[in-house]
Amino acid sequence: MQIHLAIYHPQHAGILSAAISLKADKIILLHRKEDNIAGIKSVIQSRGIQCLCQEITFDTQLAREQFASIIDEYQHENLILNASNGYQKLILLAFEQFSNYGYPVFLVDKFTDKLHWMNCKNTEKDIHLSHQLKIHEYLKSFNTQVLDQGQTQAEPAASRKLTEWIITHIGEYDTAIASLNYMAMMANSNHSYELSSKELKKQKFVELLKHFEAANLLSLRGRKLKFANKEARFYCNGGWLENHVFALIFGMRSKRPHIADLAKGMLIVRNQGQVKNELDVVALSHNRLHIIECKTRRFSKSKDENAAASSAIYRLDTIKSISGGLSGRAMLISYQPLNKYTLSRAKDLGIYCCSHLQLKQLERHLYHFFDNPQ
Repeated sequence: MQIHLAIYHPQHAGILSAAISLKADKIILLHRKEDNIAGIKSVIQSRGIQCLCQEITFDTQLAREQFASIIDEYQHENLILNASNGYQKLILLAFEQFSNYGYPVFLVDKFTDKLHWMNCKNTEKDIHLSHQLKIHEYLKSFNTQVLDQGQTQAEPAASRKLTEWIITHIGEYDTAIASLNYMAMMANSNHSYELSSKELKKQKFVELLKHFEAANLLSLRGRKLKFANKEARFYCNGGWLENHVFALIFGMRSKRPHIADLAKGMLIVRNQGQVKNELDVVALSHNRLHIIECKTRRFSKSKDENAAASSAIYRLDTIKSISGGLSGRAMLISYQPLNKYTLSRAKDLGIYCCSHLQLKQLERHLYHFFDNPQ
């Protein structure tokens, strides 16, 4: 029986992906008394792997004795230490004991998703982990529940054609796009909006409406702008950018098999709580959570807009941290230009940004986001 000893940490990943790749039969999960291990235990067991949970102390001698006791109890099994997770002191004590008794130790590099054997000379080769984890499993291991899986299927050809046209003409219809977003947001319960005579005289705006009308998303009769349905209204209120990003990543998967799972509009909640969050686009790549926020509103230099931009950045960073741990990654994609304050904050938080004219090379930026481990 192959048994992995792992130390739980609420912000570290690497336990489940390693167990799946190495075909572990059992995981002994050590944790602090205050840790919530319900999520990761459930996911481990759902994969057909036994999970035995034990509390561990930070007392040096007691922890050392606990490791020695576990090694003694399972001395006739294939016992392996997964040193990818946990607290530095406990990991060092565990490594000490496993090395003293001649048991193997491995570490999963969160940046490269490669499993390195730490104390096996010329007997075991380092390996890249398999990409079998699903988004809902990853999230559940961080005690985040999926309420709605969102869209996981390919984007329809009609909407792809429209979004590609919008991106191709970026810079020409920025004001018109902003106006349409506003109207979709302010439409009444019947998904209608009354245009003013001034708005109907704007050539670029009327041209934009014709393209959306050709895609059966809305109709214009006199001054009455009518959105086809709730979904079409969402699409016109900036949802088209999410569709575009999702469609590009969906197509990239044939060249990047490490993008193992992908969804758009996924609804999640943390720890069975009340606060729900929707993830515009989310992917699991190299067994790391990648969250992408899509914005079509303008972030200007005004005080209010700077506050709104900062809020978007900090929200994205928070969701990335609580749902993806320390190895989670995030990207902000904006149709409108991002000001230097927003870009500076994003850089400080390690959030990749792509905006405005850069969207014409969005696929290249997405490859860089998924390929670059940093």
